[in-house]
Amino acid sequence: MLIHNQINGILSQRNRQSIVELNSRSDVEIFRFLLMCQPLVFFPSSFVIQAKVLRVIINSKWRSFEPTTNEDGATVPTPLPLSLEEVQSRPLLGSWKPPRYLWRALAAFIIAGQVVIRSITGRVHVRNTLQQLELIGPRSLGVSLLTASFVGMVFTIQFVREFARLGLTRSVGGVLSLALARELSPVVTAIIMAGRVGSAFAAELGTMQVSEQTDTLRVLRTDPVDYLVTPRVIASCISLPILTVMCFSVAMAASVLLADAVYNVSSNIILESAARALQPWDLISTMIKSVVFGGIISVVSCTWGVTTLGGAKGVGESTTSAVVISLVCIFIADFILSWIFFQGAGDALKAAMG
Repeated sequence: MLIHNQINGILSQRNRQSIVELNSRSDVEIFRFLLMCQPLVFFPSSFVIQAKVLRVIINSKWRSFEPTTNEDGATVPTPLPLSLEEVQSRPLLGSWKPPRYLWRALAAFIIAGQVVIRSITGRVHVRNTLQQLELIGPRSLGVSLLTASFVGMVFTIQFVREFARLGLTRSVGGVLSLALARELSPVVTAIIMAGRVGSAFAAELGTMQVSEQTDTLRVLRTDPVDYLVTPRVIASCISLPILTVMCFSVAMAASVLLADAVYNVSSNIILESAARALQPWDLISTMIKSVVFGGIISVVSCTWGVTTLGGAKGVGESTTSAVVISLVCIFIADFILSWIFFQGAGDALKAAMG
């Protein structure tokens, strides 16, 4: 009954025509919700609505419209706060704004669609695309091959020592080749590219956004998507499959050398087992995954870059967020593609054992 009396006193004061100043936009929506559901708030069981009513009572205050003076002593009229009629006429979710990650995700889908349309229609800046191919491909080759070689050797240590104990050394090559071709090579290469290239994309475009260079491009009648985003996406989708194939080759070579030098497993045995286990579809699926991963990294990084706000701090936050979101999307896409490509029981290891 306390809430009943308080809210009735507020609503009946000045014949419900008084002016209410609410401390936040959410309070306006709650107050409007209260007016719509006024008969319900008096039931003791409506604890949630009563809590909202109490919040409106606490956060609301009444004030008179007395003129104020500024620093020069001039009289300035007080801006009118919201009246009850204005509160009632506002849409229920009129002041709701989507969270930043939601509109960034929507922007990523829009930019991806624009890139596809521009690629199909031939609106591609060739010079920028070649520059990005050099940045993504040759300059990323060293760290990618080094990482792939150590990944191959680590898995060789784990597989060979266990398979040798079981007398299955003839199937080691098949297991290594399948693991590297289907999953490890595309995923590890994509992770390296997300950390090196994705962060560079987000930082570069973020700096251009906060320094208003993208606005300068628009003034010069140049679409930033054509000039900045599309070349990076195309270069990523072309470079990543090539890097993945090279990383797979280097990882297999490192595995063969380690198995022959340390565990006395002949390289011919490993290579023959790998040749029997690998099918053309394994390499095709690897290339498809790499193209998808390259598109994800470039689209997410460019989107997070061109939607940067807040100066240097915003650039840092966008760069970190772009890398994290790219990695999460890579793992999700890898699961979905693996689920689609490799359905049912496989017989690759059976072929590898001869």
